[in-house]
Amino acid sequence: MTDKTIRPIDAASAHPRRERLAPTRLLSWVSGYETVVLLVLLVVVFTFASDRFMTASNLQNVALVQAVTATMTLAVLMPLIIGEFDLSVGYLIGFLAMLEAVVAQHTSNPVLVMGAGPVVGLLVGLVNGVLTVYFKISSFIATLGVGILLSGGAQGISNGKVIFENIPSALTSLASDDFLGLSLAVWLTLLLALILFYVLEHTPYGRYWYAIGGSERVAYLAGVRTNRMRMTSFAAAGLIVGIAANFALAQAGSANPGYGPDLLLPAYAAAFLGVATYRPGYYNVLGALVAIILLAIGFNGLSLLGVPFWVQPIFNGSVLIIAVLVARQETRQVRTG
Repeated sequence: MTDKTIRPIDAASAHPRRERLAPTRLLSWVSGYETVVLLVLLVVVFTFASDRFMTASNLQNVALVQAVTATMTLAVLMPLIIGEFDLSVGYLIGFLAMLEAVVAQHTSNPVLVMGAGPVVGLLVGLVNGVLTVYFKISSFIATLGVGILLSGGAQGISNGKVIFENIPSALTSLASDDFLGLSLAVWLTLLLALILFYVLEHTPYGRYWYAIGGSERVAYLAGVRTNRMRMTSFAAAGLIVGIAANFALAQAGSANPGYGPDLLLPAYAAAFLGVATYRPGYYNVLGALVAIILLAIGFNGLSLLGVPFWVQPIFNGSVLIIAVLVARQETRQVRTG
């Protein structure tokens, strides 16, 4: 008979499956919350790195500055949900802010000044919708063409000059007046986000938009009026940009004909990054808000550490690339199960 030696068995070799599953289980817990985890890490790092970061004045300033970017992100979400892009929004906010400043030179009525942006923004959104939906032009080309026209329009109505006179105090108060530590523009942005969240998550309109984004043909066969819903998404984007124009004019107190295009990339970066935060694989409001906070905290912390001004576009571009990769991966996982 062969002599068999009984050897002790260690815990790791006795339960190799348990050892392999531990990191996998940890990753499964983190999956879907990567943006939140990164946000927490950035807050902790910048809090220890700079004594000015976690102060009320700094956080209030960050919230105020991001009100415009957040509103722009909510605007670009609307076409993204139905599978389209609106590249005119950056030019549009500059044109609308300039339009309101020009209107302010001819009337002291703040309602007319503040209403000009949303009304004209809605009309421009409808034009984008008509070109895309009924003329069958790619949304990339149609909205980019409209945006270029708007950039010329902003230069034309201002004669290439910055306008800062006669801006109504009722408009500038959106940025200057505080309520519970936050400016009115921030509270209005949160209110707008809450309204859009309810519409997209708890109404038939939201389900129709998401259905079109999943498959326009299937949505049409299911009885959804796809053309009408696609038109409303572009119109809603223009209307929201008009609201953002009010916030931008309130913060700056003036209108610059070159303002706007730089806001396009941060808005899309936040929209793409939000796909990995809430409802993976779908563009959504809550995820976009978390992504906006992440971008704002990241750049604010780097600024406090003394990084040069050219880091912001590098930071935004890097986050945009990462966000697109994450969004594609999350969408692929949702579709494949």
